[in-house]
Amino acid sequence: MTILLKPFNNYKMNQNIKDSAIDVFERFPLAKEVFVTTDEQAFLKEDRARMHDKDFVKVKRSEVMSEEKETEPTKDGKPAKKSAEELIAFASTCELTEELDAILESGEKRATVVAAIAARKEVLTPKKD
Repeated sequence: MTILLKPFNNYKMNQNIKDSAIDVFERFPLAKEVFVTTDEQAFLKEDRARMHDKDFVKVKRSEVMSEEKETEPTKDGKPAKKSAEELIAFASTCELTEELDAILESGEKRATVVAAIAARKEVLTPKKD
């Protein structure tokens, strides 16, 4: 009689397993998947995980890592200009007025962005009585 060992896919991927997988993906940037056993040991090869523990979870990079897109430089070598929507979204969550000032000092003149920065700076600046 042959017994087939299957990954324990019904095992809920908890935060500790995700953290173990993220740690491996950070150390091995070319890895596409990792196999994490229930005791949170991570392996790059499925057979190694199976030897360690018959119950393991296969975690794909796309499940736990967000890929950030790099901005491509323009023809003159300068970084591409961020869209107004991106800057407004950044301004709405920014916690440092210095970062907001840096956007304005870089020559930002779009009215919607300038207004969003001004509104956020007003929220961040303590009012004097």
